Amino acid sequence: MGKFLFLKGDSGEGKTTLLFECLKPWQEMVGGFYSQRLLNEDGMTMGFRMVPAEEEWIPAAPYKKGMTNVFIERMEHGFQKNLPFFKNDGIEILRSYAHHKICLLDEIGGIELFVPEFMEEVLCCIDSQVPCIGVLKSQKNLESMRTRIPTEPEPDKLLRDLEEKLVKRSNGRILTFDREKKEHIRTEIMEFLRECTEEEGRETHGRKGLDL
Repeated sequence: MGKFLFLKGDSGEGKTTLLFECLKPWQEMVGGFYSQRLLNEDGMTMGFRMVPAEEEWIPAAPYKKGMTNVFIERMEHGFQKNLPFFKNDGIEILRSYAHHKICLLDEIGGIELFVPEFMEEVLCCIDSQVPCIGVLKSQKNLESMRTRIPTEPEPDKLLRDLEEKLVKRSNGRILTFDREKKEHIRTEIMEFLRECTEEEGRETHGRKGLDL
């Protein structure tokens, strides 16, 4: 079973910013995805898109009509979700983790909870030999999302079920993010990343030795 580390906390606290700072030295080793906020000229949120981790890390970008990989988009009558995206392109983007040493999942626990095929792939990723790091949406953030975006019934139950599945896995942790504990959490993240990359180095060295 693979290793994982997730941050959970209120929106806007800096979880993704901290993750990107910590991952920077290993950026070329990272697969998976991150969620990019799309903004108009006035700074209004126009939607969110899934970006492969191999691309440049830009947490917020200018919104343009017709952008690819958009799973939430503001329309004339409010936000609309695009669940079919996760069944097709979303799964393909996620599967990129298999070709990398670290998998970024930023974030999970939103509208994709209603796409069983995608969530099954997420759990397969977490259970793989590639270490996973990312953000888990909190119940508070999910409730806030529901006030703006129509969702299927009981998303809070689906999120609780996901968190319970993660907690039951013995080789991972979920850290509650707090700005006052930011440097302590940074240390935990860096230790996790060093441990994962050092293990990969030892395994690679061992395989080379067997080939001699």
